[in-house]
Amino acid sequence: MRTSGFSVKKYTFSTIITLIAMLAVPVKGAQSEDSTSITKNAQHYLEKQYQISHPLARTIIKVKPLAQTLDKRQCNGPIAITHAPSRANRISAKAICQQPAWTIYLSATVEQWLPIVLTSRALRKGTILGDSDIYLKAFDIKRITSPYFTNPGELIGREIKRSIAANQVISPSQIEKKLLVRKGDVVYIEANKGPMSVRMTGTAQQDGSFGEQISVINNRSGKRVYGYVKSQGVVTVNGR
Repeated sequence: MRTSGFSVKKYTFSTIITLIAMLAVPVKGAQSEDSTSITKNAQHYLEKQYQISHPLARTIIKVKPLAQTLDKRQCNGPIAITHAPSRANRISAKAICQQPAWTIYLSATVEQWLPIVLTSRALRKGTILGDSDIYLKAFDIKRITSPYFTNPGELIGREIKRSIAANQVISPSQIEKKLLVRKGDVVYIEANKGPMSVRMTGTAQQDGSFGEQISVINNRSGKRVYGYVKSQGVVTVNGR
């Protein structure tokens, strides 16, 4: 059976039209998926960034959806998300395409919930903190402007410098430094030379917290030496 040239041409043309129609569907779908994924990519990127800064916090990122006109931009390659972390709870990020070259700005809010130390009752100046004086409560630390404590153990035994009301965040400026050595304490004077370590006893001539330099009288020689507070009752003369 013979087929006319017209029939062959008609069949070939019909086949080409069908192939074009088949190819057009996935391309359109891919373009749509790429544009709508900008917000999701920004969400994942920002979550990772802020989880690194506070790995123990419950981080909540909410990226504002793009305007409909911007959401349909196409990019022939991966879209890079950039952002400079900040302490603010309202932030912005950039979605950058290289080909064709364009940049979209996205806005988002950040919440980071972390248990921090509060006063359980009103505390007067001079109070030595104990277990019953403090407790932990989850706060969005993005909304707290002053320094805070997350470990109650850092505060036990420390003295309040000025009165604090109940249920208040305790900041380092409100308490005395944690003294590891007090004037008159018998301490170990530690000296290291290579693999060897020598310890002798001495009497502290000053109060000292971690890393502070104080003077100590060597109990054996009677000489005054200067060293750095290394830990509870230990002063090293080899530096911090």
